Amino acid sequence: MLGGRKLKFFKNQGRTPEKAAKLDGVGIKEFAASLKPLLNKREYLMTMWPLAGYFIIWLALTGMGLYFAYSLLASLSMSIMMIMYGMMTITSLLFAVGEFLLLLVAVVVIFFLFYCLQVGVQFGYQDRIQNSAKVLSASSIWNRFKHLRKNQLLRLVAYSALFIFLWQLPLRILAGFFAGNAIVVNTLDVLNEVIAIWKGLQYSQALYLYRAKQPAFLGQSMRHALTVSKRYMAGFKFNYFLISLLFAGVPSLVWGGLTGGLIFYGVYTATNPCIWIGAVLLVLGFAAMMPYLTMIAPLYFEKTRTKVQVDALYTDVFTPVAELTGEAYQD
Repeated sequence: MLGGRKLKFFKNQGRTPEKAAKLDGVGIKEFAASLKPLLNKREYLMTMWPLAGYFIIWLALTGMGLYFAYSLLASLSMSIMMIMYGMMTITSLLFAVGEFLLLLVAVVVIFFLFYCLQVGVQFGYQDRIQNSAKVLSASSIWNRFKHLRKNQLLRLVAYSALFIFLWQLPLRILAGFFAGNAIVVNTLDVLNEVIAIWKGLQYSQALYLYRAKQPAFLGQSMRHALTVSKRYMAGFKFNYFLISLLFAGVPSLVWGGLTGGLIFYGVYTATNPCIWIGAVLLVLGFAAMMPYLTMIAPLYFEKTRTKVQVDALYTDVFTPVAELTGEAYQD
């Protein structure tokens, strides 16, 4: 049954399973040429200030939150020891646990809001690519952020993280059994990283495919977007990995290496100004690159969607409305 559905899907795409991995991706020169118009200085700056500003605020709040969470965790360990000696009540311990959990929730909420802001920018760039007359500005970003279906985005992120975790779980369990063998543990860790990258590539277009059929996702599971993304990326995974590595990975590694080297030099020579200057340049550099790093994914989707029959990707994906409403099960 499953094989028949898969074959039907590939027939709808006008190709056979054997040719699925031979889809033409996007050339490096072609992608660079398409990226250049999006780097308009005036428009880039209008996008950079809200995104970079929130990035710095998010980084500061997250750092503070994690620091306080670490402090609370250390305090909890001490509290447990004090309870053992009768120097503290259970109520005080529960109160401390509540503070710790509340702080973690705050960190997660801040992270999710930043993700939603990024999604608003990505959708803005997607619209800009589709229609060059549209201009991306702080007000348009805020407008998209307000109208995002955040509950659906949260479920999409949760499903993606859950499935990647489940794919990695067997190897993590094996690593526990072979904890005494460093070679086996390191090999399993490398395999887990490969799995994370592979599944990340498969799920990479779920956001844009969800947006392409957003009304149809009402009442549906967001895991369908991941299913469609796997179909979409059937022949694009290596190409997208190469594009992401060259246009996002290399600039990030170069800037991180330069500023990280300055920080390391400061630590090695006990030169505090070098440490602080390196840290500030690291944050400001990535803040300035945020719009550039954000536009790569939507541009890739728009460059490849013309090579795939997007509507055919949804064959046999959504649950019929009659089943959702229960009408299909009535006598």
